[in-house]
Amino acid sequence: MPGRETTQPHIALPTIWAEEVTELAARYGQPVYRAHKIQADEYIYSYRWRKDSDRRAEVVFAIQNGGRNVWVHAKPHYPAHIFRLPSGGVHWDEGIEAALLREVEEETGLAVRIERFLGLVEYHFYHGDSTVQFASYVFHLSSSEGAPIIHESEEISEFRAVTLPQLAQLAHDLRNLGGNRRGWGQWRALAHDVVYEYLSN
Repeated sequence: MPGRETTQPHIALPTIWAEEVTELAARYGQPVYRAHKIQADEYIYSYRWRKDSDRRAEVVFAIQNGGRNVWVHAKPHYPAHIFRLPSGGVHWDEGIEAALLREVEEETGLAVRIERFLGLVEYHFYHGDSTVQFASYVFHLSSSEGAPIIHESEEISEFRAVTLPQLAQLAHDLRNLGGNRRGWGQWRALAHDVVYEYLSN
């Protein structure tokens, strides 16, 4: 049942819960699994090492429109040329599917169909001698509606529908960011790789 909570409130779930992954795979396809060790830049460190973090993981969603292009977005604080796939946090007591549908509504306002569970990407960020775990649950969605709605509550400046070659270029641009977003760009490129590889086959 879409949006069904699989957890009791106020229970902190792990970043990767095997039972939940198995259930999602049975309903939406077996995801590719990838693990990466990434050196955290100061931007990543400021978020992933917070003791009061409100998320155990994130969902990343590739929404294809009727023309089979994929919606990406930009935010005011991104480097000027950078767009990426939308994503959103999974609360500690929240199921992955519930978080996915909530984040899609909050960030785009689109009615969507879940087509496939594409990937589970696990990260081990390291900073000095310290390491933290995080994960992206990557989904392919479809929508027959128009353009996403930019909600005032979301820090989104623009949506753009891109072709698959353009999506590959976005991954390249992210991976080659410099300065204080270098680690962030390398991290963000990885989910785009999963989406591009699946949709281009």
